[in-house]
Amino acid sequence: MLPLTLVIANKNYSSWSLRAWLAMTEAGIPFAERMVKFDSADWATNIATLSPTRLVPVLWEGEPSDGLATFDTVAILERLHELHPEAAIWPSDAAARTRARSLVADFHAGYQALRSAMPMNIRSRHPGKGSTPEVRDDINRLTASWRRTHAQFGADGAFLFGTFCAADAYFAPVVSRFVTYAVELDADIRAYQQAVLGTPGMRAWAEAALREREFVPMDEPYADPPSD
Repeated sequence: MLPLTLVIANKNYSSWSLRAWLAMTEAGIPFAERMVKFDSADWATNIATLSPTRLVPVLWEGEPSDGLATFDTVAILERLHELHPEAAIWPSDAAARTRARSLVADFHAGYQALRSAMPMNIRSRHPGKGSTPEVRDDINRLTASWRRTHAQFGADGAFLFGTFCAADAYFAPVVSRFVTYAVELDADIRAYQQAVLGTPGMRAWAEAALREREFVPMDEPYADPPSD
């Protein structure tokens, strides 16, 4: 099997990068990390060769820019499932696996109000910002879906399907947003949030995000650029 490289962007901002990175890390799949930060000289010079779509993340099998590229987070999860069937990227039970894929696809295609008004920003705190009626509707619909899924498939563990899988990696940026914007959560949803935030991979990602100092205006709708 060819070595894997995951191309990602800033850990403070890049929610799509986090999903693929966390799924691989928690599954124990070996990979090299290639970070190319937004609005940087590295991005301007190299993103065209590192990403066929000029977006992140990208999973390379073999040498980046010369091997096989899988782009889009959902496609990456499916490719990882093919490459490492032993890694439990998806639940082993067929019904649970179908639900997990449905949850991921549903979020991938929707929840635009939540995703736009509350961008991922691990190092910042903006309590109450972005809390429009449309965003609250998105949050209520999403958390109700989590609650139903956990009751049906995951009651024996802390995660949606009991043990950690790609669906939990997919929602890691969402539960992180709930911290950034101080979203009030029911006790069961807060317990799920803490389980995801407490995984070793998520802790490592968040620690790295807190060390970043780049300010990307597009991802900072509630903050002014630093004066220095």
